[in-house]
This record gives sequence, C-alpha cells and structure tokens, in this order.
Amino acid sequence: MALIRTLRPLAVLAATAALFAGITGQPAAADGSAVTKLTLGTDQFKMTDTNYEPATNNLYNNVLTDHANLTDVVTTDYTKNSSGATDTWMNLRSMRACAGNETKALPPVTKKVAWCWSSAHADDTTPRWFPQGMSTTGTADGGDGAIQGKHVSAVAWHYKTFKTNSAGDLEANDGCKTNNLLKVSFIDRDTGKYRHVLLAEPTSTSSSASNFKFVTGHGGGIVWYANYLYVTDTSNGIRVFDINKLAKVDTYGSGLNSYGVSSSGSSSACGYPYVLPEVHYYKQASTPASCSPNGVNGTPDADALCYSWLSLDKTGGGPFKLVAGEWYGNVAGGRVVRYQLNATSAPAYPGLLNMSGGKTVIQDAYAASGYQGLQGGMTWTDDAGLLNFAFSKGCGTKPAVFSHTWTGDTRAVTSCAAGGNWAVGSPQALSYWPKLDTAQVDELWGLTEGICAGTSLRASYPHEFPAVSESGNVCTGYNSSDNLSLRSVFAVNFTDPAVQNLH
Repeated sequence: MALIRTLRPLAVLAATAALFAGITGQPAAADGSAVTKLTLGTDQFKMTDTNYEPATNNLYNNVLTDHANLTDVVTTDYTKNSSGATDTWMNLRSMRACAGNETKALPPVTKKVAWCWSSAHADDTTPRWFPQGMSTTGTADGGDGAIQGKHVSAVAWHYKTFKTNSAGDLEANDGCKTNNLLKVSFIDRDTGKYRHVLLAEPTSTSSSASNFKFVTGHGGGIVWYANYLYVTDTSNGIRVFDINKLAKVDTYGSGLNSYGVSSSGSSSACGYPYVLPEVHYYKQASTPASCSPNGVNGTPDADALCYSWLSLDKTGGGPFKLVAGEWYGNVAGGRVVRYQLNATSAPAYPGLLNMSGGKTVIQDAYAASGYQGLQGGMTWTDDAGLLNFAFSKGCGTKPAVFSHTWTGDTRAVTSCAAGGNWAVGSPQALSYWPKLDTAQVDELWGLTEGICAGTSLRASYPHEFPAVSESGNVCTGYNSSDNLSLRSVFAVNFTDPAVQNLH
C-alpha cells in the first residue's frame, strides 16, 4: 500500500487533521511495532508548575516598560547601539540562499523554502552558538499562519564553551559567555530578516520581582502555541515564555557582557536589544540519571524524562497535545509523551498545559522501541483514528533519515547505514505549517545545526573539534582553514514521497 494517498480539499479549522489523514499508513499490526504504547505510573513524567507570571507582570509593568511586539523585533533596524555609536552588530540580519558545499545541509528533495544564516556576523559558521529547536507561527494560531500579523519562525540557540583537555573540562563561564546560554531568533518569513532575542527569567516568583537573569539549557525543542513559546530544559522539564511580554532593554550593543537590572536601574540583555521573559516553568519530580547518548547503562531512565524535542499536535479532536520526545544517540526506546494543552479560550490558564491536582495531565505516552537518535518528531491522528509518528533520526553529519511510522507498523526500520532521505548537519526539529494567509501550503519545516570545523579551529581546540575521519561523513577530509556551514532552515512539501517513504 502506498504511504502517500491523494489528498482531499482541506477546511480551515481542520486543515492539519485532513492533511495528515492523507498520509495514512497500513492497517495496524498486532505485534512488533517500532512504537509501542506505554502504561505509566500514577505520576510518572508529570510536571508541577512554578508560576512566574506575577514576577514577569511586575517587571513588564514597572521595570521593562519599553514594550515591544513581533513587528518591532523583525522590522526595526538599529544601526547604532544605546550609546549612539555606530554598531553594525545591531542591524537586522538576513537569511540567504545556501551555496556550494553548504547546500548538503538541505534535504535532497524539492524545497519550498531553503535558507542559510547570515555570514555578516558568522551566524552560519560560529562554533560558539548552535541552532537547535524550531517552531513557527504556522500552527501557533490555527488560522492564517500568523501571530500579531507576522509570519515568523523561531529558532532556539545555545552557547558553547569549549573543552580544554582530554578529560572534557570546559572553559570557565564569563558573564554572558556561559555554557548553554539560550537565545531565540525570530525570522520574518516574508522578508528573510531576523533578530536574536535573549530569553530571561525573573530572579524570583514574587509579584515584586524587579530583576531578571539569563536562562541556560540546550534548547533542543520549542513549540509556539498562541502567544507562548515552550522551550525544553532537558533534565528538568519545559519553560514557557510570553510573546506578549517582549520588552526592549536600556543598554545594548556589541561586546556587552551584562544582563539584568543594574544598581542604577539600567537593564541589559547580553548586548541584545530585546528580552523575552519566562512566565511558567514546568518541572518533573526528579532529574534523569543521564541524558547522554548511552542513557543509563544502555537504557532510558525509568523514572524521569529527557526533554529533548517538542512539537504541537492539533489533530484527533480536543485537547491539543504538546508532544515531548527524547534523544538518545546510542539507545533505542526513547519515550514520546503527549501532554494536554488548554484551549486558548479556556477560562483558566488559556494556552498553557492542562493541570489536575497540581500536576500536568498526560494524554498518552509511547516508546520508540525501534529507533535511536531521534532529534525531532511529531504526531498526528488520521481520519481512521490511527496515530501516526514522524521522526528525524540524526545520523551525525551524514544524510539523516526522516521516518514515518504509525501504531502497529511492523516494517523494518531504516538504518543510517542504509542511507538517509533528509539533510545533514544534522536535523534538529520538525514543525508543520498548514496555511499562509488564505493559501494552503502544507509544509514540513526543519533545520540543521552543524559546521565542518576548519583547520584553524581544530588547531586551537583539538579536544573540542578533532579531525573527522568517519566514512561517509560530509566533513571527512575537510581541510580548509575556515569553518564550513551545514546550517540551514528549510521547508518541504509534507506529502513528498521522497520524504515520507522511509521507516
């Protein structure tokens, strides 16, 4: 049976469900599925909520009073810093066409969107910042693919301090040069312009909180739902940031290494002009013993989840689901947990995770028993009621495998060695974009993170960037002094057989 069927016209409010109904797999089999449903313990993988809304509201109303919106962020082009000096680092940056070897970062299929990052400030090749999670306004509102009238993609980045020896010791943190410092880029789809914004957390949950600090984490998964950005904190849970609380700080410019509110009352955000504050922090009861490639002695931690990636599922009827998945590079069986989301019209906590008894409500959970190295995923329920899964299975810097499966699918799983159908670099996230204004676009979005380290970088930091000699790796034999970008943002047709035909 073909994996891709002819699609029928889609209604606006059911666009996602109807599209996904056209990508229905074979009937469910009884045994041997690569994805198996789990029976969870009473509170297993549930999270409690630390509410920062009172603190953020005070900051927004009384401290960070120069308020901003998405239009400000993606259209305001600063040429000077807050001191009035010319500072080209402050300019809006532009996504560009990918060229040369870096096009290997793109899927070898027809692209509807294909961008690489700006070279002006080395966003494309910097070894200090790595793009990770991605989400878009495409599914955030469920209507025309816009939030605040803008079509925007959001990409989370984390900062990297380097290993200084063979033991893996890292450089010392220095203010904003802190390992896993998090920022988010907002990209205007219509112009290709983008700007980095610092993620921030109030220094207390008090309604009188008057200061903020930066946020650290891997940023492996983000979801945009209504006015909220959900961002993973790998060992702990999920942070939530409010787009409606965007604010401009007082002091900004290149080289600035300060954050928060100074004793003189001046605010700063690691040089960036805008800050996005946290409003909720959902945490699980305990942290995993390990979220490393080998898990805990070769298995996922039984009691705690590694929050590696996120996606949004609006199919199968209410409630909507926030899909959280795990990455284990060398261990099969990472879990996929679907948390219930409140509707944006709900009387309490609209657009936030559903709570019962002070804990998040889980819709269902699954083990990806036949897979390892999942760096992004999504779920949808088709019109026959069958739950489908799609995963980006990272293969280092080789072409990765985009895998489509469903509950009961018993086909042989495609290995990295068998060859991928996806990008290299490697893919970090998946996001679905159904409509662009009134047009049905049905796009699957992804991004890649990698670089091929040049000889200069490898010589300076041999313990962090050794030469690559893995067979089939696109970076093997790369000997230019400059770093090579394998970073891209792209969209393909969701129903493209070249994407959907591997398990």
